[in-house]
Amino acid sequence: MVRPKVHDEALRDRLLRHALERVSADGMPALSLRALAAECDTSTTAVYSLFGGKAGLLTALFDEALRRFRAHLAVPPGNDTLDDLVQLALAYRQGALAQPHLFEVVFDGDPQELASGAALAPLREFVQRAVEDDALRPDLDPATAALALWATVHGWVCLQLRGLLPPGAESRFEDALRSVTAGWAAAAP
Repeated sequence: MVRPKVHDEALRDRLLRHALERVSADGMPALSLRALAAECDTSTTAVYSLFGGKAGLLTALFDEALRRFRAHLAVPPGNDTLDDLVQLALAYRQGALAQPHLFEVVFDGDPQELASGAALAPLREFVQRAVEDDALRPDLDPATAALALWATVHGWVCLQLRGLLPPGAESRFEDALRSVTAGWAAAAP
């Protein structure tokens, strides 16, 4: 007779969901394996069995936080490639402000994954498209422009999340983005 599996996918999903809720509400310091296990009516053994321990749970948290953040960056290209860059940056900010603790989980994760995929890849694609559409200067390096725009957006968002922006600055975010992209705009024919 086969012994029934005590720690199944349903429990794994429940543990991960509760961990995400805890971190979303109160940040990483609030995540305790004992408290998490108690919330899910199980033991810490389940966390070790299903995730390999706290490190595995944190990896799963990072993966899920990154998936959710990427969903915010799923901005469909429109007809105006410069506006598309601004819309993508606005989506980045909205994703960060919607779930600031998960945003922190994402940016405490693997820097290579972030630089190559989560943050920079969509920006690189949009910048490349804007160069190809002659909306941006043809001599503009898309990788450098994407990095500069990411630094602008991410820096602004981090300052906003920490309450370090001057009063009223939140409302000037889009203007700042449009100023940056205007500086790269192709000369009018």
